[in-house]
Amino acid sequence: MDADSGAPLASFEAKWTAFAPEFGLALKFVSQRERVARSAFACLVFELEHAAYATRDAEPAAIKLQWWAEELTRAREGAARHPLTQVLAAHPAFTALAPTRWYAVIRGALAQRDPEPAADSAALLETYAALYRPLAAIETELFPGIEAQTLTRVLTLSRALRETASLAESLHAGRLPLPLDTLARHRLARGDLMSTSAPQVALLHEWLAWLAAEFRSVRTAQAGVLGAAAAVANRVRARAGSRAADPLAELNAAYTRVPFAAVWAAWRAGRRARD
Repeated sequence: MDADSGAPLASFEAKWTAFAPEFGLALKFVSQRERVARSAFACLVFELEHAAYATRDAEPAAIKLQWWAEELTRAREGAARHPLTQVLAAHPAFTALAPTRWYAVIRGALAQRDPEPAADSAALLETYAALYRPLAAIETELFPGIEAQTLTRVLTLSRALRETASLAESLHAGRLPLPLDTLARHRLARGDLMSTSAPQVALLHEWLAWLAAEFRSVRTAQAGVLGAAAAVANRVRARAGSRAADPLAELNAAYTRVPFAAVWAAWRAGRRARD
């Protein structure tokens, strides 16, 4: 693996928060007794996402995911090797998770590698849910107070936005991060998305406005501290992109910023968890 089993947890947190800076601030509002385990789980999700979406070649991605499947089984049996699973193995609820729960996660990650184009937005989000639904179910068992369906919605919408932001990379990897019915409305084919044009910009405006509205409908009170921060930060980013002359440039720039509204949402979620 590319992770050194002796590396400190901080190195994984640094990668995770560089990718989504709102999480570094949101973590400060997680209760002290849960903070390390919450961080370790979020970093584990990030590592699985990287194998599912960011590893270019299929064979290395499959090898990484198989290694994680084996590691998660070892961790449940008290033989964890990775710093993240070593932290999680100390969580009382971790060993109660059946191995089949993690196998469902790995199957969902593998399903992201070469998905069929989605007919509509619901089908696209369902593709992402193959990974995020089992992950959300596990997270809600480890950290009570989060509603699994709400968290799944946040995670799938967040992936839809991220895949849109990295449109060229997604297309090169064989994924179409926009639904076919949206392309049809704008009379665009898959290949047309690679170059900027008035129809492409109009399509992105529509799609990002839809994502912003979906994020707005999320019940952040049920998404947990990190979920609430993600929902609000990504709503702000999607809305900004939907109004920009260059939607992709604005969206990618927005990922380097932490909207104040996301910090406020995380604070409120942390306060609710303590009450």
